[in-house]
Parts: sequence; C-alpha cells; structure tokens
Amino acid sequence: MKDKLHISELKSFKEKYEYILKTKGLEDFQISFSSKKTLIKSLDLADYYDDNKTLKSRTTLENSFYHKILKGSAEGKVLCRTFEFKKKPVALVSPIIIENKIIGNLFLPIKEDPPSRVKEIIFDFKNEIENKISKTELEFKLNSSNKELSNKLLEIESLIDITEIIDNHEVVKENLFQNILITIISILNSSKGMILLKDEKGGFFSVISQFNILSEDLPKKIVRITKGILKDLNNDRRSKIIDETQNYELLKSSKKNCIVSPIISSGIIEGVILLFDKESRNGLVKFTQQDLRLFDSLVKKLSLAYDNIRLIDSLKTSNKLVENIMSSITTGIIMINVLGEIEFVNNSAKKIFGFSEEGALNNHYFMIFQNNTHLIELLEKSENLDEVLYEENFKIQDQKDTSKEINLTLSPVYNEENQKSGVVFSFEDLSGINKVKSTFKKYVSENIVDELLQNETSLELGGTQSEVCVLFCDIRGFTSLSENMKPPDVVYLLNSYFEAMIDVVFANNGTLDKIIGDELMVLYGVPLKSKNDCQSAVKSAKEMLKALENFNQENTKLNLPKLEVGIGVNFGKVVSGNIGSERQMNYTVIGDSVNLASRLCSHAKPGEIVISESVFERLNNHEGFIEKPSIKVKGKANLIKNWISF
Repeated sequence: MKDKLHISELKSFKEKYEYILKTKGLEDFQISFSSKKTLIKSLDLADYYDDNKTLKSRTTLENSFYHKILKGSAEGKVLCRTFEFKKKPVALVSPIIIENKIIGNLFLPIKEDPPSRVKEIIFDFKNEIENKISKTELEFKLNSSNKELSNKLLEIESLIDITEIIDNHEVVKENLFQNILITIISILNSSKGMILLKDEKGGFFSVISQFNILSEDLPKKIVRITKGILKDLNNDRRSKIIDETQNYELLKSSKKNCIVSPIISSGIIEGVILLFDKESRNGLVKFTQQDLRLFDSLVKKLSLAYDNIRLIDSLKTSNKLVENIMSSITTGIIMINVLGEIEFVNNSAKKIFGFSEEGALNNHYFMIFQNNTHLIELLEKSENLDEVLYEENFKIQDQKDTSKEINLTLSPVYNEENQKSGVVFSFEDLSGINKVKSTFKKYVSENIVDELLQNETSLELGGTQSEVCVLFCDIRGFTSLSENMKPPDVVYLLNSYFEAMIDVVFANNGTLDKIIGDELMVLYGVPLKSKNDCQSAVKSAKEMLKALENFNQENTKLNLPKLEVGIGVNFGKVVSGNIGSERQMNYTVIGDSVNLASRLCSHAKPGEIVISESVFERLNNHEGFIEKPSIKVKGKANLIKNWISF
C-alpha cells in the first residue's frame, strides 16, 4: 500500500516507472509502445517507444488485464524480439489499450505467480497510462475540431462575400474587380495587391485594379503571358506561394513573399491576382499553406464567375433570356452542426425561406423548418449517412406558406480526423427564369452548349434514336483510398484528375455526359458526329491511360496516392436528347447499349480498356487489343464477346 501511495504522488510517468523498478518483485518490469508516439512523448516515456518492435502479437488479441506467456511458446518467441525474459520461463503481459486498439504492453518475467501487491501496482500503472493518454487525446481532438470548424467557417464566409459581390454586378467592370480585390486582401490580411486582365484583342495583360501599390511599382511595359510570373502561372495553372519574389519584375515590391493565382476561363488564363506580404500584429509575415488553400478557393470561385459572365455576354445577341439567368443566379447556404443547430445562413437562404438571421441561428432545424416535413426527413437522413444527397425540383414552404421549388444538395462536413462535424445545406431557387438557368447548368460539355445556342428546339423535351459510342471510366478502389485522406486532399485529387481526363475527352471531340462520383460517362457521336466515333473513343481511352501515368507521376511529388482506372467502351443504338420533365431535363443518352458500356467498365481491371464486338469491328487498327473469353454481364442472356487492351 505504501508503494502504491508513493507511486500515485509522483508526477512524471518516467519517475513512476523508475520507482516501480526499485520495488521488490518488479525489478525486471519492462514497458514498450508502438503507437501514439506524440502522446507517449508527452508522458515522458519516449525512451520506451519503438515502432519497429512487434507488440501486436497473438498475445494481445484478448483485452484482459494480463496473459501468462511461456518463453518457449510461439507468442513468447515473438515477445523476445521486444522484451527480455531474464532467464525466467514465464512472463506476465498486460496490454495498454486505447479506443479498443493496443498501443503497447507491460511485461514482467516471473518464475511463479507474483503476489497480488505486484499485480495491483501493474494494474494501477496501466490504468494511469491509459487514462492520461485518453484524456490528452480527447483534448487534442477538441482543439483540432475547433480549429477546423473555424477554418471552414472562414472559407464559407469568404466565399459568400465574393459571391455577393459578383451577384451585384452584371458585367465585368473595374469597380467589380476592385471590390473583389479589396475583399480578398481583407480576408487574407495582405498589405497590397493587384489584378491583371487580358485584353481580348491584343492578348496582353493590364492592371484593372490595384490597392496600396506605388505608381513606380506598377508595370510600365506591356505584360504578356510569355514572360515572368505570368509564364509560370500559365505553365503550372494553379495558385502558388512565391518566396523568391526578386526573380519577378511584377513582384519586386514584396518584402516577404507573394501569393499568386491565375483566373482561368474555358481553360485559358484570362487574368491573374497577385497579393503581397501578409500583415500581422508583429509586422509583415509570410503567407502560409492555409492562406494558399483559402486564396485558391476564392480565386476558383472568381474563375467560375468569370466563365459565367463571359458566357452570358456571348448569349445576349441570340437570346434575351440569358440576362435574366445572370440576374437570378442565387445559391442559398445553411450550415448545420452535429447537434442539428443552424450555425450560418446567407442572404439568399433568408430570402428564399423568408426567415431572419436572428430567428434561425442557434436553433434546431426542427423549429425552423417545422412546416417542411419532407425537408426535415431529408435532413435526418443526411445526418445518418456519410454521402452527398441531391434533390431536384424539391417542394418547400416559406415562412408565409408560399410554395416554392428548389434544387438542393446536402453535403456532410468532416474535420481533419475524418469525423463528421455537420451538414451543409445548399440550394437554388427554381422560381421563374431560374428554371432555364438550372437547365443550362446541367450541360457540362461545350458541344451540348453550342447545340442549345444554335437550335431553340433543343430546350424541348424529346429524343431521337442515334448510333453512339459510349465510354465509361471509373477509378478503382477510390472509396477505400479516400477514407485515409483529408477531405481537402480528396477534393484536390478528384478535381485535378477530372481536369486531366476531361482535357483528353474534349481533344477527341467527346461529349462529357455526366460525372457520377468518381466515374466519367462520355459520348462520341452526339450531338456531333465524326468519321469514326469508335476510333475516337478508343483513342481517348488510350490517351486517358497515358494522361493518368503523367498525372500519377506529378502526384507522387506531392505525396498524393496513385490512381488506377478501368475503361469500358460500347457502340450501339441509343435514344439521345432531353430526358426528364418540363421542369427539369438533362441532355443524355439511354438504352441497352449504355448499360453494356457500364458493365464492360465494371469488368475492366485497373489499367485495362475493355471494348465490345461492335467497337472492335469499327476500328481502323486492331493493334493493341486481344480477344478474351466471352463474359456474362448483368441484364444479358447471352455471353458478350470482348477485347482487352494489352
């Protein structure tokens, strides 16, 4: 009892352990850890951590207090790699367990069963370690969750600010970009900055807005994309931090570093944003990677808006409805935490539902949406699922019991520990002209947009029978892969992957029908036909695999995982056109030939292209394909002939 009391009074676990070693019967007591290195270090037990040691042997499969292990047993031989039996035939082994996972073992060699006093000391020491680690880990998770929530809230608020500025302007004007620049500078605490836009006729870049930059530091010569920082941005096509600012004429006035990003429209750099030197209470400091992520999100929103502005402007001469589409672009955002309480609402959300911010914040969604039972059911479903839910033409009632329709998305939000921290409820009002806007947004391929602009009847329901080559490309094992990644890394990886693949599709005159999770569905033959759509599809498939190799090489440099895909291609008759209802329609293809292409994609192994007989017969060159045994696919009574790339 005296030993136990003295051990409990010692503050350091290292001191406790050293004292235990001086206790009779515990002179050979040993401890070793193989997990939770940071936490073990905080207990002053880092000397006993070794992740190369084999601690997770068969002896630790049962979560009992201790096991008696014979030295000559299989378990004993495993433990000999870590512990010393000290010429004793048996050892007591007690696992240290955190969250049902074994992170280490306590080990005492014995000749005979030790007295209860010895076991009690080991038991108390084990409990102290487990309790301290659990408490410390909980504190770390709480701090991490709060930090992640603050960062996400800042990002959402910043995106809302940029969205509101853009929604208040109909065309590209100097005051629009000046407001955007000042807002971004304020969000990132930058000391100064400038935006350059490309002249549509001359192709050179000029400053359209600047803040706090001296006249002598503004560009005096014509700025082109072939030199300096613009050349680097054109090559990299991503936001980046520049520390060696002295190497660039446009960044020469920086004292710390700069954060820069291209404004990309339809794959072409139309402008750049340059921010200089972050301000802090201690003076100028360097921008961080967290700043870069936030900055990149804001500029991508601006790039998307720039695309919309350019598209709307080009449509004005052919259809006056487009002006109404631009003026009615509104996205409502409501943020709900894990307790079901509303933490954030934007102006569009308040306008659509008709409630006040004061009446909504910190209240449970049950209270706010009590006259929308179907919406409450959908929110409850979203709380129990780890997936994004979509609903189109969803009926709601506002605070005045006025019926409305919205397109809504319920997206789960996760923290850095991949734990669910809430739901983001985003929605678009489909009233009036927004119906046309929603239709346009469903067309992600230039081919389909052109078809809509050239033919007014394309906005009507209906379809025609066509012979089309359909390609499906699916990432193998992406679900399990993404479980081990942070949400921002998953989004970055997917966006980069889709950009690489879709560039290949468009280069071969393919039409992107839709993106289904991590799968691409591509059409060849509608709305535009080529001399040999099957050849174009197969050429795309081969180039997609080559592009994926280059993509994976670049990802390796960023410590991102390697992706593998399987591709299926089939040719046949389909029904193509606007499928849906008068309120909601999608330009797509349906039919048995589409289903077979999907089945072939499912059959393809990583790195394989599987084509049907109808595709193989239409190829100009059969090189690179070998016939495989016919396969049985779902929905087909007969076996399907197939050829696989090699």
